[in-house]
Amino acid sequence: MVSLEYLNHILIRNIRYFYSVLQKVITILLLCHIKHAICSADCSEKHGYCEAPGGCTCRMGWQGPSCNECVRYPGCLHGTCSQPWQCNCQEGWGGLFCDQDLNYCTNHRPCANGATCTNTGQGSYTCTCRPGYGGTNCELETNECDSNPCKNGGSCLDIDLENDYSCTCPQGFYGKNCEIIAMTCADGPCFNGGTCMETLTGGYTCRCPPSYTGSNCEKKLDRCSNSPCLNGECEPHHW
Repeated sequence: MVSLEYLNHILIRNIRYFYSVLQKVITILLLCHIKHAICSADCSEKHGYCEAPGGCTCRMGWQGPSCNECVRYPGCLHGTCSQPWQCNCQEGWGGLFCDQDLNYCTNHRPCANGATCTNTGQGSYTCTCRPGYGGTNCELETNECDSNPCKNGGSCLDIDLENDYSCTCPQGFYGKNCEIIAMTCADGPCFNGGTCMETLTGGYTCRCPPSYTGSNCEKKLDRCSNSPCLNGECEPHHW
């Protein structure tokens, strides 16, 4: 006859066995649940994963609620990417970080007072100023005489309305900028037998013989050029 103590021993052993089996089943079920958790509906299967149902954790290089947005190169300013760590510049921008404005003139219009702007690349430009203006952006109104255009001691007068200047030359010089030394009779400036006479201002005049004209008697007169004969043929005579 089986004793009560033996039956208790068998019962306790069976309970321990079933409890151990139950623990293993629960552990397996939990591991399967974690491994095959269902992510959020819009989570990218390629670039995202989840550790709990309804979640969406992005893999390295991807971002956004659905993990379908690539991460741009660090510091990328005016660029996009199709793959992680790219920086593809938008139109009009250049450089490693797409931070250099290649069309600075159009985007910023830096040149003032009607100046012409020229892009020189890499976010730089130059301004070509209109007469009467200066400075990097042609923002400064200038005096035409500031550059001392009159040479040889000439005095400069700024002509505001014309953005121009005029030079008053000292004796013995002439030209736009008083850059030409005036000739004297010693230089023999009169041609074709002209007579040279000194002037009080340090210059000279030429007295030309008949049939010659011009400041230096360099032009030959054609007395028939104005058709003086009404009903006849003109023949020039030279004296």
